[in-house]
Amino acid sequence: MLFITVRSLYYHNVFKFIYDQVASSTVVLDLWKNKDISLIGPPMSLTINNRQIFFGGISYYIQMVFLLIGRWDPFWSTYAFMIFSSVMIVPLYLGVKKLINRNAAVFMTIVYTLLPFYIEGTTQLWNPYFQLAMIPGFIMLMAYFEKRQSPLLAFSLGVYIGILFQLHYQFLIVMFGLAVYYLLVKKISWKWSLSVIGGFILGFGNMLLFELRNDFYTIRTITIFFQQTDKITDHPQSDYYLMSILFFGILIVLYYLRKYISLKINVLLFIILALFAIVHTIITGHEKNYPQNWYYENDRKVFEIIQDNYEHKNIRNFNVFEFYSATAATQKYYMKLNNIDINYDDYYNNEYLYIVYKNDISYIDDVAYEVNTFSPSTLINTWKINDKYSLYLLHRDISNET
Repeated sequence: MLFITVRSLYYHNVFKFIYDQVASSTVVLDLWKNKDISLIGPPMSLTINNRQIFFGGISYYIQMVFLLIGRWDPFWSTYAFMIFSSVMIVPLYLGVKKLINRNAAVFMTIVYTLLPFYIEGTTQLWNPYFQLAMIPGFIMLMAYFEKRQSPLLAFSLGVYIGILFQLHYQFLIVMFGLAVYYLLVKKISWKWSLSVIGGFILGFGNMLLFELRNDFYTIRTITIFFQQTDKITDHPQSDYYLMSILFFGILIVLYYLRKYISLKINVLLFIILALFAIVHTIITGHEKNYPQNWYYENDRKVFEIIQDNYEHKNIRNFNVFEFYSATAATQKYYMKLNNIDINYDDYYNNEYLYIVYKNDISYIDDVAYEVNTFSPSTLINTWKINDKYSLYLLHRDISNET
């Protein structure tokens, strides 16, 4: 309950449905509507020579499960993911208890529950966070394999590794550590190793199939990337790149210090992380909202106005611009979900344009082409969304063009 309570307090302050989450959710929605299958998932943010490396398609189908549970409402779908993440405390505790000891299991449970890094990582629908939430199940599987080695368990380990690797390639570092652990420390037999490899081929199979069907696109892209390492090093490094690596790193430390992990240590850890969690969620939680002063319910309000105009005022030939997203990806998701059919990519021929902008700044001066090409135009309506932002509806004044 503590896991859920902490995140629920944090949730309303920071929940957002923007950028990567809305991009992948829109793809998932299209896959569902078109009854389609994707071998690949979302791309990495780094682009070199117009090429990107893609994560595995399994992330889209994990996300689809939660979107279906939440009836495609991102707020409740993400909350369902958070509940799922809380349930994973059970295999985490049992797995670490079997692999190390009870005190280490309590220690790891406290970290997973209260460390702000992991509070953040279990409150968003996003592929690296799916990896984090699924790791406890893998640890539990490792514990079973430790107790009773069998071809089925070894194969299952391989499948699980393949799935986790698909979700984010930071798991490559963990895979190297697992290879050292099982081959050099545990010295498992070659037949168990072959079973793990066979399972990995299945768990990572869709990506292998993608490579075969696309002339080894990923391998060739990686080659291009490493030929331009300066662009890789200049690319901003995000903290979530280390989320799973840190998780296993803590486990390694706990294994070697297991004799020193006591009730007093766990109580002290709980007090320290509880204080950090309170600061992160309650005291400074509202400051972490991005964009500032813009929330999920504001985007919902904008959509409800657009939907009402579409259905009852016959405003059909339009597009949308939002101050934080020029192409208003969040609004496009809601429109696709509710079968509002427009030319989503055309900002040159639309008769109407919705603009979400700050009240005290003129949208006319915005440098984005989606706005500055919509001229001459006439403002025909304004709706106040909150104290900081309003929704404007413009009509293209074609008759005045020469």
